[in-house]
Parts: sequence; C-alpha cells; structure tokens
Amino acid sequence: MKIKIPYAPQPHQKALHDTKGSLIAVTGRQIGKTTCVVNELIKRAILLPKSRNWYITNDYQQARRNVWQLLKDYCPPELLLKKPNETMLKVELVTGSVIELIGVENAEKLRGASVHFMGLDEYADFKRGIFEKVLEPMLSTTGGDVWFLGTPKGLGNDFYQKYVQDNRLKKFKYPSCRVNGVEVIKILSKYTNEEKLQEVYKDALDNGKLDWFNQEYLAEFTRPYGTVYKEWNIDNFVKLDYDENLPLHLALDFGVNDPTAIIWIQPNGGETRVIDYYEASNADINHFIQVIKSKPYKSPEFCAGDIAGNARDLTTNKSPIGIMREAGLYVKTTSIKSIPLQIRHAHSRVKNLYISEKAERFRDVILNYRYPEINSNLRNQSNEIPLHDEWSHGARAWEYWCWNYQPPDQVITKPKKKNSGQDLLDSIEAKRKAKEYLSWL
Repeated sequence: MKIKIPYAPQPHQKALHDTKGSLIAVTGRQIGKTTCVVNELIKRAILLPKSRNWYITNDYQQARRNVWQLLKDYCPPELLLKKPNETMLKVELVTGSVIELIGVENAEKLRGASVHFMGLDEYADFKRGIFEKVLEPMLSTTGGDVWFLGTPKGLGNDFYQKYVQDNRLKKFKYPSCRVNGVEVIKILSKYTNEEKLQEVYKDALDNGKLDWFNQEYLAEFTRPYGTVYKEWNIDNFVKLDYDENLPLHLALDFGVNDPTAIIWIQPNGGETRVIDYYEASNADINHFIQVIKSKPYKSPEFCAGDIAGNARDLTTNKSPIGIMREAGLYVKTTSIKSIPLQIRHAHSRVKNLYISEKAERFRDVILNYRYPEINSNLRNQSNEIPLHDEWSHGARAWEYWCWNYQPPDQVITKPKKKNSGQDLLDSIEAKRKAKEYLSWL
C-alpha cells in the first residue's frame, strides 16, 4: 500500500527511519524527535498489518497535549479505518494495525498486551525498571523493536545507563547546534530559532549555566544544573572492597512515607570510603536491621542518623532508633541549626569521598542531588534547600554522618592541669586564709 505521508524527514530523522531493529537516540531540544517517532509509528503500522504500535511517555496528559494532534495531522485520512478515538488516544488503520498513545504513570495496568513497536519519548523521565519489568515483556512475544528517545537529564537514570552500557542498541546523538565557546556557529535543526538560541547560549555563558546548555542543546550527559556536591570527582567512583582492618560506620535517613536509605562507610585517614548502599520503601525498621546483619561485614562501631528516627509509633510506643538499639545498633543523632549549615559541613569531605562500584546508586545520588532552579540572580543558591526527590534520601543520610561523626584526630579534649608543688602550697594557704576569714565573721 502506497500512502503519501505529509512528512519530509531531516537527514538525522532519515537515518533513524532507515535503521532496522532497536535504537537509542540522544537529542538536543527542538530537534524534531517526536515528529520523527510519530511517523515511524505510522510507517510500521502500514508495513506490518495487524500490528500494535505504542507511543509511550512518562505522562499521559503530556501525550494528549503535545502528541495527539501531531499524530492526527500526519496520519492520512485515507489510511484511517474509522474516526480517531479521542478518549483512548487511539487510531485504527485500514491495515488492521493500531497506534496508541500511552502514559506510564500506572505502569502495572499495562501488563499483558503484545506490542510490535514502542517509541519511548523523553525516556530520561521514566522511573528506573519500568522498561525491564513491564514494557519489555510485551515485545518478547512479538519480537518487536523499541526506540529510546530523549534529551539527557543527568547521569543517574536508565537513559544514561542504556546509552553508555547497552551494546544491543544502535546509538545516535543529535545536538541542536554547534558552538565555539563564544557563540552558536551552526544550527543543526530547522525547528530551532537561531536568534533565540544565541540569547540562551549567552545567558548560559554569563551565568555559569554551561552544564545546563550542554545538556539541553548539545545532547551531552552532564550533571544537572544546581548540583549540591558539584566538586565531587566522578573519577572517585572506583573498584573498592570492604577492608576488615578499617572502621565500619553506618549512615541512615529514616523514611516514613519516603524511602529509608543506608550507607556503609569506612573512614581511612582523610578519605571517606562508601563501600555499600541500600534503600527501600514500604518496609519497617526490622527489614533494614535484617539487611544490615545479612551483610558480610563486621558490626558497625558507629552509626549516625536523622533525629526523625526517634519518633515513636503510636501502636508499639517504640521508635526506629529504639528498635535498632535493642538489636545492638546504636544510632547517634543530634539536632542541626539548618540544612544549609549541615551541607556546608559535608562539603569538607566531598573532595576525598570515594564510592565503590558496589554502591552505584549512591554515586547517582551525589551526581543528581541538586537545588531547585532559581530564575532570579538576586538569591544566593547556597542558602537554598535541595530538592526533596528520589536522590535526597541517600544524600541526607550522608550529611547526617558528616554532621555527627568526629574523627579521633579532631576530637578536642582539654588537658588536665598538673598540680605542681607550688600549686599545692598555694592551695593550702588559700584554704587557711578562707578559714581565718570565716572565723573573723
């Protein structure tokens, strides 16, 4: 069936359309990736009759708002079997194929379908594990393909991991422009306004936002703008084994409705070594005690945590810290004057922070823990409170340890004053005079 689709692909889009199998494409903004994947859905629905083809994004309403009209515009009327379903965001073609727009907010409800092609747009926003646990099994029954598309969003998400590590995927990178360190020298997409982009680039240069610009427009995986511990060197993510000759510490952030995070730390002189990390939601403190005791490490000699761990349960009249104490784990907590003060205290240790490959999730915590974006240049961002998100729990545990732990060489003890012979004589004379004075009274 020959159907003329009102779409003239750009060179980079044509490269994707000509690629067989599954792929991952990292793009800058305004590169036309959504237009590209929508037309790939149409093409596959034509070429493979009776197939199911899904455009998938993190937000169903976003798909309705930004993509639904686009799909209808590019889908020729003569190709439609019947009127598009505005409620289900679904079109049925004369080939017997269907194209649907899907959101993954309630991913579990998607299980069971057989899908022939998926276009996953803005994949950096997807929760980790959704593809492997929910979406990938739908392709296994059909031998279908998947496109992972999006603009980078930090280093601690599945989009980054797949681009760097998954060699089964054909990989593409399409920036929006080229720059020379002073100005934008070449626009690479017809969808991009050059004058506006020059303004954005100048603002990034003037206000220290190059990491953000490189991510959004040069399609580079960088740390998110406003990272709290931006001075941490990613080269300090190393192969690091547990050393039984070093002290073992624990740092905890107790979650109520949020995840509880645990860090295993081994201080070594001026170094701080993170050898392991664990976090989980919807589990009581006994679960975490079992996790701690199941590790092949010695008993920790120091534990630090947040003061919220002292809150007692109304039913049991016990607190998480109290239950840990019963299990032989004594958690030190102290109140803090402010979170910014606590963070400044933690900054002193970041330069010599080493993270084991076994604690990869904690590496992602440090790389992605950030302040909220501030539009006004009048506010000092160092005085802001970091975002409360999936990265903040592990970071807070780290900060509680930094706040509560004092290395032995930093413990200040006042030396006891040694009494000389003269001191003793002076003391006797002082007592004699005092007694004489009292008798005079």
